[in-house]
Amino acid sequence: MSQLTLTEQVNAVTEALTQDIKNNKLELPSPPELLLELRRLGADPDTTINDIADLVKHDVNISGRLIKIANCALFASRNKVGTVQAAVMRLGLKKVQSLVTGLVIGQQIMRNKTKGLEAFCQQVWQTSNDVAALSYVLAQKKTKLDPEQALLSGIVHNIGALPLVLKLNTIQALKDDPKIMSLVADVVIPKLYPKAGQLIMQSWHFAPEIIVVAREHLNLARTGTDNIELADIALIAHQLNQLSEFNEETIPEQLVLSPAFKKMWPSWSAASAELMEWDEDIKQMKSDMAS
Repeated sequence: MSQLTLTEQVNAVTEALTQDIKNNKLELPSPPELLLELRRLGADPDTTINDIADLVKHDVNISGRLIKIANCALFASRNKVGTVQAAVMRLGLKKVQSLVTGLVIGQQIMRNKTKGLEAFCQQVWQTSNDVAALSYVLAQKKTKLDPEQALLSGIVHNIGALPLVLKLNTIQALKDDPKIMSLVADVVIPKLYPKAGQLIMQSWHFAPEIIVVAREHLNLARTGTDNIELADIALIAHQLNQLSEFNEETIPEQLVLSPAFKKMWPSWSAASAELMEWDEDIKQMKSDMAS
């Protein structure tokens, strides 16, 4: 591959990965052990707050993030919590399960970053957190959807980048040239990660409504049902996350014309007014979701 031009390399990798996805041959990582154990506890009606706390407290990063989120403005009372047990008690089992699921997946992304793709993987995880924060606030403020499920949807919406990063890391010509690896990733992964996301979410046995988020969050033409769905929230959050501010002058025309947007607001004027009203909550939630 080193003898090919950059364009030829990009085209070759794109075609190979497209065929892997089409033929269901893309190698998918196994779900993390902590995720499997969390699901087992979640399915047990006798599971207690202490059971969940005991499971996650051994992971310093995740337990620290839980405590930080439990103390954020959207959840906290006047008193700060300082232990995993107290954080789980404040957040509740359902919210903790969604958060830990997302955080475990985020760790999977960051642990599998490869030479030349460090910045790319960091950006994937940053986008994941930011879209999750926006999704939570949108669901909480504007819909009857479960905000915890919206948060989880936001965290996993771009999970399809993970198996593609792992695949690129098996191509020796790219491993030998991290600069080319980064350039190829920047072009190839954005084209293919939604389909790869569908595959990995199916492989890890996520709920159908989460699988749809991974596959459809870039599809501005998606109609879905008449009701606001998690996929609508993730799509809107993903688009809004690309804006520097929510003012009435900078109209994201493609978003405003989308069926998902029309389920939420009659116009960008109405949307921008509410988004500016929620801006502090969004910023706070993004900060609290950050590593």
